[in-house]
Amino acid sequence: ISLYAIHNKTIIVNEGKITDIIDNNNITNSANYSYFYKNYPNANLIDLSGKYLIPGLFDMHAHIGSVLKNTFNRTFSEEMISNLIGYGVTTIRNPAGPTEESVDLREMVSSGKIIGPQILTAGRLLNSPLISIPFVEKEISTVEEIREEIENQSKSGVDFIKLYVGLAPDLVKEAINKSHSHGIKVIGHLYLTSWTDAANMNIDFLTHGVPVNPYLLSPDDRKIFERNGYNPFDHFLWLGLVDVDGKEIDEMIESLLKNNVYVDPTLSIYAAMVKDSPREQIIWPKVLQLTKKMYDNGVKILSGTDIPNFELVAGKSLHNELELLVDAGIPTSKVLQIATRNGAESLGILNQTGTIEKGKQADILVLHSNPIEDISNTQDIYMVISDGKIIDRNKILSR
Repeated sequence: ISLYAIHNKTIIVNEGKITDIIDNNNITNSANYSYFYKNYPNANLIDLSGKYLIPGLFDMHAHIGSVLKNTFNRTFSEEMISNLIGYGVTTIRNPAGPTEESVDLREMVSSGKIIGPQILTAGRLLNSPLISIPFVEKEISTVEEIREEIENQSKSGVDFIKLYVGLAPDLVKEAINKSHSHGIKVIGHLYLTSWTDAANMNIDFLTHGVPVNPYLLSPDDRKIFERNGYNPFDHFLWLGLVDVDGKEIDEMIESLLKNNVYVDPTLSIYAAMVKDSPREQIIWPKVLQLTKKMYDNGVKILSGTDIPNFELVAGKSLHNELELLVDAGIPTSKVLQIATRNGAESLGILNQTGTIEKGKQADILVLHSNPIEDISNTQDIYMVISDGKIIDRNKILSR
């Protein structure tokens, strides 16, 4: 069907890699079967007649290691990792966690000690005391402190640096420049620094599709927000005030595009927030509208959940996220691309995974039903293949 959903093909996998993709119409007669077995004499043949294959999925916002060192629970982390792979998530980005423990989880999966998705990880959050947050381990007030922390995290082997809501623009700019000098990409969950400013500073990723910041409101609405909230977690007050078609949002989107910034909207977390609040449910369509506007204007969207916050379930919540992206008005085929190719491209591993192509890692989700027809069919899982190995889903998900 496409690079994101394959039907009526034979895929040859050897040593974890896709070595060939053959149209089944070319191997239906006895002569071609003989050629097939002659060229692949030791192959294990798996009959996937009537099934649909898509690349393994990406959860680009999976907190697998808690956020604080003193709340890290290895057993819970390993359960999340198992659930993710059981639901067909073969690559994740951990956008923040205790540095040593997060890197260790990555290495344990990489070495085969834990069965789970490929992990790329940030270390502990970087924040400032301007907005003190209980679950932030490292608060930074000066340029020197931010340089030292990034130096230390770089030596620990992190894949990303994560910047948080209390960092003002001068520290955000310094953090981005310092991280990039080490070849490390930067993730931002920001507030005192607007998305527009962060994009113009060349940040790589921005998280959560409700970019709460007073300067993304009109001047009059900004005054109302500052009078009544002025809090990075006043999502729905901000949503009630923002003009999605206003010049502030248009300028933000222009900056995201110009600087090739990837955004994971984490619609699942907002859906969980409004679930039991009729008042906030009224604002919910605006959450979807913001995501759709970014998508329509060419911003690169990623699939991410923010597990395990708000009791989101590792693996399962990613499938729910895809349904919400479709609810926002993004075509199903494009949502599959968001959940696969876009993730790989943003992580710099598109040459390895993210599509089903010859020469790539065999990260494959086998489905009973066509996901192009209905995105919820990504949950109709027959088999998960990760790095060429068939995952024992029954064993993993029964724990």
